[in-house]
Amino acid sequence: MTTHQPDETGTEAGSNDGSTDMSRRRLLQATATTAVGGAGIAGATGTASATGFTGCDDWLEAPAEYPEIDLTSSNPTAENIDDIEGELLIYVHGWLGLETNTDQAYTLETALEDNEYDEPVVAAAWEADTLNYWRAEDTTETAGRRLAAWLRSDRVDLEETTVRLVGHSLGGRVCLEALAALGDEATVEHVALVGTAADDDSVCTDGEYAYGIATGAESVYNYHSENDDKVCYGYDIQSLASGLGCGGADCDGGWVTDDSGSVPDNYTDVDVTDTVDDHCDYVKPDVGCVSRIVDDFEAA
Repeated sequence: MTTHQPDETGTEAGSNDGSTDMSRRRLLQATATTAVGGAGIAGATGTASATGFTGCDDWLEAPAEYPEIDLTSSNPTAENIDDIEGELLIYVHGWLGLETNTDQAYTLETALEDNEYDEPVVAAAWEADTLNYWRAEDTTETAGRRLAAWLRSDRVDLEETTVRLVGHSLGGRVCLEALAALGDEATVEHVALVGTAADDDSVCTDGEYAYGIATGAESVYNYHSENDDKVCYGYDIQSLASGLGCGGADCDGGWVTDDSGSVPDNYTDVDVTDTVDDHCDYVKPDVGCVSRIVDDFEAA
């Protein structure tokens, strides 16, 4: 796959309106950009888990010519994907995950097969390999729109094909952006958000992703862990907001409002703190929560 330069998005959703939240965030961005590459939610190193197969540097090696959707260009294309029939699962990597995106997808595929889920898995590659976290965060909107465009293309008939999305970290935000772009034009069957780097009220009624969740998917499950330091602490520092991948949705309001409404009826939080000890363990065999994800596929 050809690597492209990151998109120059550079715009923020919504207007500032002088809010304390946004002014403090901009101040943090202005002072912390040079330091963020070595900390936060990228997960450059693993934890001290005794399993040995943990952390963000440790993935199974994908076979050559692994199926992949390229979202790094304005015209999304797919490689090594045969005619799509029946069911398809698309895995979307997170920040600094572009170079290992097929390895991550293959690791998930192996964990899924261990749990008797044998449908095709495809990696979705988007331009996330910039040390500027906020640039990567801004690029999720473009990547999500491109994923939605590919899903609406002639390659996939969403009325005839069961499409599932699994998004890790900022990849979860890409999935949410894709649902927002799909709106009520088409729906995917199921979305699994794992360790998602998005504000915990963004999925609430007054949040930016609520409409897309309600109209763009049959069901959305958010798998979160209080052991996920990259989201529980790193996201807080970088975004001045609690992360969806740490404690799930919080619709009780924040600094600006007292109430953010409620989550859509098709949205479910799943606490996997007991089984997930690291930001990149959600989709790994044995140490992750893939068995629960497969159970929810069947239950949804």
